[in-house]
Amino acid sequence: MVKKSPLFIFPSKSEKNKKFDVVQQCLNTWFDRALAVENNWQYHPLATAIEKSRLAADFHKNFDHVKIQAEVQFGNMSRWYSDIFKLQTAYSQSLVDIGLSIVPTAALAARIGSNIAHYERVIRELPSANLSITLPILVIGVEPNRATKTVDLSRIDIPKSDSAKNDGPSKFTELDRYRIVNALFEGQDPHAVTRNSPTGTIPKPIVNVPDDEDEGDTG
Repeated sequence: MVKKSPLFIFPSKSEKNKKFDVVQQCLNTWFDRALAVENNWQYHPLATAIEKSRLAADFHKNFDHVKIQAEVQFGNMSRWYSDIFKLQTAYSQSLVDIGLSIVPTAALAARIGSNIAHYERVIRELPSANLSITLPILVIGVEPNRATKTVDLSRIDIPKSDSAKNDGPSKFTELDRYRIVNALFEGQDPHAVTRNSPTGTIPKPIVNVPDDEDEGDTG
């Protein structure tokens, strides 16, 4: 599944740094659809037995007798530390057996923004916490190759939303992002998407996550 993840770019997304061309939000939307809709993972379930905490994981699924919690992080490194806290919290309450952390490689992170979590840093830092992190964690690094489908968001003719600050990636609403991702899953050209295109199935979170907790610093 991870190998099929596409690359979403907007070449002029940052005026300050021309190297930043990958759009994190669309990557998140693709994994939301891939895991929650296509593979029936629970979407934003509680990561603790304390119901009023609103501490939500990204995904959870039981495989036979193995319970797995997955955290997908293409944002700021500080958000990854929060992901690890959620994994350890769930494990300490016997809600999961294994943690899964999906992050970009350093090369991909450098195209997303500043101080983005990445595979090389994650595997370097995790061993230093082996006395406090007691669950097994599988870390997967996402990196595009020649076979990776690339979607150039700047080619998609969707008008700027009322809340958008510019004509860059922020012009795409959450529904727009699902329209684009849906086209990929349906085998259609995502560059032909309009506001009239179907959104496809949108996963419903078990716990609503505030916007400021679901994004990272994209530069």
